[in-house]
Amino acid sequence: MYPEIRSFALLAANKIYVEFSSGESGTFNMSPYLKSSFFSVLSNEEYFRRAHLEFGVITWPNGQDISPATILLEIIPCERPKGIELKTANICAIA
Repeated sequence: MYPEIRSFALLAANKIYVEFSSGESGTFNMSPYLKSSFFSVLSNEEYFRRAHLEFGVITWPNGQDISPATILLEIIPCERPKGIELKTANICAIA
């Protein structure tokens, strides 16, 4: 089983900085995937920026998502870039 994505940040040129629950981190390039009809809407910068975490998976409003396994296989390891704002899952506690 692959680790979950704990947080991410959308970077320029359709790249995503990702941090996994295992401690691994790096940059993933979405550009090759934008050629498919399923992901082509992500070419729209405004829509691309609507990404969020859902159960440890980066997801967009119309159902596009990218598997943590795919990201882990293609990630370019790196430290967290300075000055980026990480997105994390919205977790609600029930009292």
